[in-house]
Amino acid sequence: MATKSETLRLLVLHSSADNTEDIIKTLKGAGTPTRPQLIATLEDFKDLIKNQVWDLVLAAEGMSDGNFTDALAHIRDSDKDIPLIVLINEYDEDIIVEALENNAVDAIVYNQHQHIVFAIRRELQNLYHRRAKRAAESFLKETEKRCQLLLQNSRDAIAYVHDGMHIYANNAYVELFGYESGDDLEGMPMIDLVGKQDLANFKDYLRSYSKGEKISKDLKFHGVKADGDQIDAMMQLSTASYDGERCTQIIIRRDDNEGKATLLAEQLKAATSIDTLTGLPNRLRLEEALEETLLVARRDKAQSALFYMAIDNLPYITANAGIVGADNVVIALAKLLEGSFPVALLARFSDNVFSVILQDCNVEDAKKRAESVCQAVYERLFDIPNGKTIQTSLSIGVAMIGETAPDVPELLTRAVNASAKVKMDTKGAGNGINVYNPAENAAANDSALRELLVEALEHNKFKILFQPLFDVEDETAQFYEVFVRLPLADGKVMAPDEFLDVAQRYQLGSKIDRWVLINACKRLKEHLARHPNSRLLINLTAESLQDSTLPELIAKLSKAIDPKGKPLVIQFSENDVITYLKNAKEQATALNGHGIAVSITNFGCTLNPTNTLNHVEAEYIKLDRSFTQDLTQETNLDNTKKMAGELNGLNKRVIVSYVENAATVSKLWTMGVRYLQGYYLQPPSENMVYESGE
Repeated sequence: MATKSETLRLLVLHSSADNTEDIIKTLKGAGTPTRPQLIATLEDFKDLIKNQVWDLVLAAEGMSDGNFTDALAHIRDSDKDIPLIVLINEYDEDIIVEALENNAVDAIVYNQHQHIVFAIRRELQNLYHRRAKRAAESFLKETEKRCQLLLQNSRDAIAYVHDGMHIYANNAYVELFGYESGDDLEGMPMIDLVGKQDLANFKDYLRSYSKGEKISKDLKFHGVKADGDQIDAMMQLSTASYDGERCTQIIIRRDDNEGKATLLAEQLKAATSIDTLTGLPNRLRLEEALEETLLVARRDKAQSALFYMAIDNLPYITANAGIVGADNVVIALAKLLEGSFPVALLARFSDNVFSVILQDCNVEDAKKRAESVCQAVYERLFDIPNGKTIQTSLSIGVAMIGETAPDVPELLTRAVNASAKVKMDTKGAGNGINVYNPAENAAANDSALRELLVEALEHNKFKILFQPLFDVEDETAQFYEVFVRLPLADGKVMAPDEFLDVAQRYQLGSKIDRWVLINACKRLKEHLARHPNSRLLINLTAESLQDSTLPELIAKLSKAIDPKGKPLVIQFSENDVITYLKNAKEQATALNGHGIAVSITNFGCTLNPTNTLNHVEAEYIKLDRSFTQDLTQETNLDNTKKMAGELNGLNKRVIVSYVENAATVSKLWTMGVRYLQGYYLQPPSENMVYESGE
């Protein structure tokens, strides 16, 4: 199934906008975000199916230029996987059978909205499963190709057996038993390769395996080669599949000396985690330790540091001292670093890089340790052949490991990037340190942005801006919309549309909302001492819309600011309101009960926008920016005038933002719009100020 945030791309081939709106409303009320498009002709349908991506189609029983069978035929001819539900006028078994015979997924009476919604959700789940299945099948084919290649080239003797017969044997298996090719073994009973003296044990071993009994040890047996000679071998069985058939995988190893094999296994394990030149742990061991460190950081909220220490001039050392001289320098440097990090995990990450995981270490401690190591290496003279000495230095990148740190690959990338920045800042000279700063990378990296958001919440680093809403009926009223910005390391700021998706993905939206509420209210209380009756319009996210405890908090803040007035207006987006309509209705009722007005922003983007106002009591409505993008166009002007008229008829206070020129102001002034807002009138600022003065 799709994730909760995925939006249903719904194409409706129907002449009734009202019925379609009811279906969409029911869908959104059931928690299915929907982006619908209504069309009335098959010609439009064909163009949209061809040029856009859709998840599902609702088609009326008949259209002016055809019927649902034509739509189904076009989907089939386009070779697209788009489920279609037919909306019929009344229950008719013949029409339903015809629809299903033509590959419609269902046929439902058009006004049975709950039935339609359940059918849509069922078909969406089926669609997502089909898409996942196709992706999995493609991935499986690629994996099987890689596995086949690995099998064929494996040093282990591997075969697949079905009903006791060989169906596949790799090259190592064929060579072990002295045959010329796998074809010679295909169809041969496995029992033919087992010495007579071991047949009883072999049959018992197979019998136990086939019953599903746990086999603790591999079977020792005498294998029979093609020429009749015997070999001492070990057999290991496991369940597998080959060409889609369930079978048994057999791995056979020579059993020349069990003690040697055990020793070899231990040596192999050591070799995979130790650098042969320095004797330090290698990259594999470091990554394992990083995983462990991450678990501790997230569980115990501990902080550690990862150092990525690149040798600046190893190619120069190799060119002047040869490979032996370079190895001497690396070995000596390893010993120096061991002395600098006596209790930390020090590893040789690659040919010219050492890494360290420093436990229980904050940013300042990490900087001091890195600077100390950098200086010690720079001052050291390293011996090379012929009695000569040479100097080197390190470019050290530091990535902090805390509760919100990303996974191991991303941590390593951060440390590498921090080390590379040292090189960039010193024009290639190196010999310096750099601590990875999430604020410098927030715009391009979700996990870095998450860390920056957490830091901004914990240390009050968000910035609040205020933009006036000019009341056309009362020029003295001071009404400000509150905007939040996230400062970055380069002095720029990030707007909510750039960080809100990440914030909501990590459940930080409501925390940011509360921070904005509390800090904006503090500022308003100070402002009210000079300008009584001033008000704030505060935007909140979908998380807050679902938080039943929020109205009580807002009511307390409102009373603390101005016990007798109504200083706060709380604003939610239309998309969030429709998606969580039940929550929105309850939230608006609770807020209004406390004397807090509600506003809906980005209004007017559904088939029947004003229908939402039948459920949610909102005093203020802020039109979507598309209404004022170009009022010189007659169509846009008429749409804006019509929407403003409808809202005024419902006694709503209409807000229009993005007022960017004088022509827009003059046109809006006569439309019944109550509040105007935009850069032409006054841009947002850090203080609550009207251009006429405080």
